[in-house]
Amino acid sequence: MIGKIFKKGKALTKGKGGFRYRIRYIFGMTKHDHAITSIRTIGKNCFSADPLRHGTSSDKIETEPMIAEFDSVQKMRGASLDTERMILPVWHAMLSLSPGENLTDAEWLQAVEMYVADMGFTDENKWVAVLHQDTDNQHVHIVSNRIRLNEEFSLTSDKYERDRSMDSASRIEDLFGLRKAPRPEETSSVAISHAEMQASEKTGVQPFKLRLIARVFSAMEKTMAADGDMFMFVRLLRKQQVYVQFTKNKQGQPTGISYEYQGKVIAGRNLKRARFTFQKLTQQEGIHYDPETISELEDEAARRDRGAEERVRIYYLVIRARNRRSIRLSFEAKKQQELEATVKLIIAAILALFGIRANWELEDKKEGEPYYQLRSNWVTAPQVEQERDVDFLFHQHHLENTF
Repeated sequence: MIGKIFKKGKALTKGKGGFRYRIRYIFGMTKHDHAITSIRTIGKNCFSADPLRHGTSSDKIETEPMIAEFDSVQKMRGASLDTERMILPVWHAMLSLSPGENLTDAEWLQAVEMYVADMGFTDENKWVAVLHQDTDNQHVHIVSNRIRLNEEFSLTSDKYERDRSMDSASRIEDLFGLRKAPRPEETSSVAISHAEMQASEKTGVQPFKLRLIARVFSAMEKTMAADGDMFMFVRLLRKQQVYVQFTKNKQGQPTGISYEYQGKVIAGRNLKRARFTFQKLTQQEGIHYDPETISELEDEAARRDRGAEERVRIYYLVIRARNRRSIRLSFEAKKQQELEATVKLIIAAILALFGIRANWELEDKKEGEPYYQLRSNWVTAPQVEQERDVDFLFHQHHLENTF
């Protein structure tokens, strides 16, 4: 079960923040982002009659009395208390089941009463709960007035309400044996919309935000582990088909970063403000950035073709002495200088294991031969000089890879 709390709103307004809009919405009188096969009032804590008592067609639904009752509480509060303090009394939440799961109306009422109690609402708060029966997804909308009908017209606290909502939904799941919804620690603390979660449950594919989060987090962790810079971060992201765009100030320096994946672009502050903004990456996570390199960094970020990445050569070094078993090693290098340095290092390390001192030079590669031939003389002991031939065979092939 998913428990979602919508943004709070003011009452006595014509916009989406007031009780008028919210109540008309849950009773199906305004545009929805999903099909509704049926609407039923599950329960309420107000005196107004059920707006659906005459039917569910728009011309038979009577929401005005209920809207007036909800608004009247704020009017009484304003008349009784001499205060100009702005309040947000409109509370709107939703409890949604996974596709294929169903509760009876009596079970839904029990779940709603448990939920509103866990959220701190009492008999002094007016609320109404309406079931939307989609083709394959049941969910209930709850609209409540945070103002209590008592002498102080006190407000129901919204402290830690997200955590309390998840805990309450978990209790309801346990009570009715429902499928467990993922906790924030399982989704990188990313807010997932109802529609995204529905699509994920239907297709079995992780929500888009979570897939993008995983890629950015992986690139960030690898860059941090290597004490890398923004160039490395951008390349690691590109390897996962995630591309970055920078927002710059008048001085031409980055003030923000956005991530593009599968044609969608999300700003770092909207993806994960605590870690994925440009400032957090460079100041908090320790990814190095040199302001003098902004032009080169933008060029690096503009690259889109993964096929144009650097080619990495994987080399196989076979060391063979006469009448001895050969030793085969493998390593990679992108430049000839790296190749030669690696060769010398490997040979020096191997010979040192046997107490052998060697002097050698790399000969020119012979035409048509896929290896370099090295010839070396060494002394196995100070008092005995012995000359041997050793062939070092470099067998190499190209492997397309990305940095």
